[in-house]
Amino acid sequence: MTVEGVSYYSSLTGADSSNSTITASDNTALDQVDFLTLLTTQLEYQDPTNPVDNTEMVNQMTNYSMLDEDVQQNENLETIINQLDALSALSTSGYIGEDVMADGGIINVEDGTATNVTIDLQEDASVLGLNIYDSEGTLVDTVYYTDLEAGEFEISGEDILSNSNIESDGTYVAMAFANDTDEASVPVYIKSAGTITAVDQDDSGNTTLTLADGREVSITDVTFI
Repeated sequence: MTVEGVSYYSSLTGADSSNSTITASDNTALDQVDFLTLLTTQLEYQDPTNPVDNTEMVNQMTNYSMLDEDVQQNENLETIINQLDALSALSTSGYIGEDVMADGGIINVEDGTATNVTIDLQEDASVLGLNIYDSEGTLVDTVYYTDLEAGEFEISGEDILSNSNIESDGTYVAMAFANDTDEASVPVYIKSAGTITAVDQDDSGNTTLTLADGREVSITDVTFI
């Protein structure tokens, strides 16, 4: 709507007007002061013989009120989201020191005692093998097991030590493989326990856990012990 060649927006911004020196604020959105300035300008330039309709003015004020409420709700929502993010970070920090079961066959040997590993065999296998590597990536030994049924089961650290050439303390990595009676490969997964030493959460809310043995795993891929 334009009154005497001056639009409300032009009056507010100070553009295309010879009668007004009103300039816009630095804000890109109308705030309460801008709205009142716009309303005052509208009243100033209205035709005395044809004043602004009361209903139209009420509608404008109502629309502004609704817009102001929406802006306030968005600000409140952003505050709530920030608070939830802070609470989430605080709650995940409580995971430090907890033990979890995660992908990767980590075997810790200390004072002649080794930690266990868990095998998840997808199909029956005639042979299951564990290639065991030291911290430098050198193959130490391969341990074999035969005639195994599909399913999840644990291999104790004691069993691993008694059937391998592991002689010194340290951290070892076991890689599993399996074959059926036709020597075809059988899907197999290996897991082991670890202690959480750090927790990281990205902007998308994904949480990554760092374990004492160096593994970095998603919190969705672990089982708390």
